[in-house]
Amino acid sequence: MVKRLLLLSLLAALCAPAFAQDDLLNQLRLESGSGEHERVMATFKGNHVVNMQSTETVRKHNLDFRVSHLFGTMGTESGGGKHTLYGLDQSNDIRIGLHFGITDKLMVGVARYKRMENFEGFLKYRILEQTQDDHVPLALTAFSNVALSAVAGEVIERNTDRLTYHSSLIIARKFSPGFSLAAGGGFLHRNITADGDPSDLFSFQAGVRWRFTKSASVLADYSHAFGREELLPDYQDVIGGGLELETGGHVFTIMLTNASGLMENDFLVNTLDSWSKGGMKFSFIISRVFGLKK
Repeated sequence: MVKRLLLLSLLAALCAPAFAQDDLLNQLRLESGSGEHERVMATFKGNHVVNMQSTETVRKHNLDFRVSHLFGTMGTESGGGKHTLYGLDQSNDIRIGLHFGITDKLMVGVARYKRMENFEGFLKYRILEQTQDDHVPLALTAFSNVALSAVAGEVIERNTDRLTYHSSLIIARKFSPGFSLAAGGGFLHRNITADGDPSDLFSFQAGVRWRFTKSASVLADYSHAFGREELLPDYQDVIGGGLELETGGHVFTIMLTNASGLMENDFLVNTLDSWSKGGMKFSFIISRVFGLKK
């Protein structure tokens, strides 16, 4: 009997520190905000899926420098072929952008595009963030930009005619560590259009990310502007696919898309190249994130 009591006392003495340590760790998690309602991280790795905006923003005091390049069409029927090295000899659009995180939820940025010499300023805000316990089952982000075209043209009489605006709401859910879905609705306004071309357009977009290794993911998205095909019989919905590679502090994305350009204000209304006629274009994004405050 005495041996049993001694054995129980010894077990209790050994277990007590373990229970105390667990209680301390749980308390630290709650105090640091990493316990209950812990947010889901990296639903998408970048600010874009392929063409559409994702729900991601740059974190507080981080600066994301991004260079995007859209080559020419690959197919012979669309002006590509072997004489242009399947579009690689051509440069359809180039984007150089800076994205800065004011807070973990609010991002601002500027960018310059080769196509139509567009200058862009934008805001992006995380309204909701998905949590691991599904207390918040979806992420919700708002995006809004204004773009100024600096291209010369006799039709443009006032500087305000050069402005276009695009706003969208994007929802997303990370279903597993390797699989995420996104969908969004957008509104586009152009200050000047051709006769019969509406200034206001609504759009729908959807995207997916599947991570199949620790550092590689497949991306795809789809964009549609409502009523556009009624005005332009040759108008095409925008479809893009890509491969995303993570290498240290860099994210390198290789893509194929039929988009006319790299900005929503452009490709949602101007895409005429068809995948079925070889209208896809090779594209890539290089991103480097810098921490500006320790």
